[in-house]
Amino acid sequence: MKQGIYELSSTPIYPIAKRYAIDERVFRYGLIGGVAAMGGRAVANLSTAEEVTTVTVASAIGANTVTIIVVAAAGLVANELQGGYLCYKKTRFYRHRIKSHPAADNGATCVLTLETTIVGHAIAVGDTLIAYHSLWRKNGFGEAYGGAVSFVGWPFGDIAVGQYTWVQTWGPVNGTVAAFTGALPNERQVWFASDGSLTTFHDGQNPTPYQHAGFWVPCTWYGAAYHDMEDGGHLVFLQIAP
Repeated sequence: MKQGIYELSSTPIYPIAKRYAIDERVFRYGLIGGVAAMGGRAVANLSTAEEVTTVTVASAIGANTVTIIVVAAAGLVANELQGGYLCYKKTRFYRHRIKSHPAADNGATCVLTLETTIVGHAIAVGDTLIAYHSLWRKNGFGEAYGGAVSFVGWPFGDIAVGQYTWVQTWGPVNGTVAAFTGALPNERQVWFASDGSLTTFHDGQNPTPYQHAGFWVPCTWYGAAYHDMEDGGHLVFLQIAP
């Protein structure tokens, strides 16, 4: 590998969202942006500036490019939307993964190259599209955004803003616990608390407001000391993206 799973880079070595699997674990390549990542807690998707835009050049069925007007105040850097999705509705809902695009200023046109060709319905001039950033384009400590975030990966430690890294999305991880029991059959599911730490629920509690994280691995409860990262943290089978 050009960049190992425990290595950082200030420049991208792989495309954003690249998938890497080893043993039971799966990783995605992403950028820490907005807020630094904290070890022992999941990172959240912090991208908030989706491109809700209009088409300036018609794209026929079979084409793999779409020309949009850039609405982001800061414009788009080259491949900022790479790995994200272009979504639109005709009589059906369509979504195409974005492969690449050049840099473009606010108000300028930008040609998005898609990973798949347009099917079903052509895209017409004036159609409204939404271009979403990749889930792993801008990751960081989610609670700084008020907790209204979705968690997309598990970093290997504290990571500063501006670093490209692998975050784990599937398989065994150990980390910080907000509230954990795990001693009973109805306490095996694990959820993310608002800061990306782990929590469980049991009868009489409502897990609905929280995002599912995975399940508790050991076959028994080891005691309060294992709440602490200094002791290795709880071992959980992470289930974000296989």
